[in-house]
Amino acid sequence: MGLFDRFKKKQPETMLDKVQEQAGPLIINGFRRLAAANGTAPTAKTSDLKIIEIYKQVGSAFRKASKERNEHLPAGYLNTIVFKFFQVYEIMGDTMFYEHLKYEVARYIKEGLRDDYKQDLKLF
Repeated sequence: MGLFDRFKKKQPETMLDKVQEQAGPLIINGFRRLAAANGTAPTAKTSDLKIIEIYKQVGSAFRKASKERNEHLPAGYLNTIVFKFFQVYEIMGDTMFYEHLKYEVARYIKEGLRDDYKQDLKLF
C-alpha cells in the first residue's frame, strides 16, 4: 500500500454504482429545486441521504407493485409519487412514512394508481 492509497476516494465497483453515484446529486437537486419552487418538502429538515433513501424505497416499492399488476409506471409518475412522500415523511416521521407507503402500495395493487399520482414530474 502506497503512502497516499488510504486517502483515495473509494471507486464505484459496478456500473450500477457508477450510475447511482452520478445520478444522486441530480436527483437531490431536482427534488430540492421543485420543493423550493412549490414551498413543499423536502426542506432542510430532510438530509440529502434521506432524499436518496426515500427515492429508492418508494420507487422500488411501486415498481415491484407495478410488476404484480403487469403494468409499467413511467419515471415521471414515480417522481410524482416520491415527491408526495417527502411531505409525508416531514409531517409524520419515519413510522408513519412506512405505514403510509405500505397502505399506498397495497391500494395501488388492489385499485390501480391514484389519479393525483399520474403526473409526469421531470427532475431535470
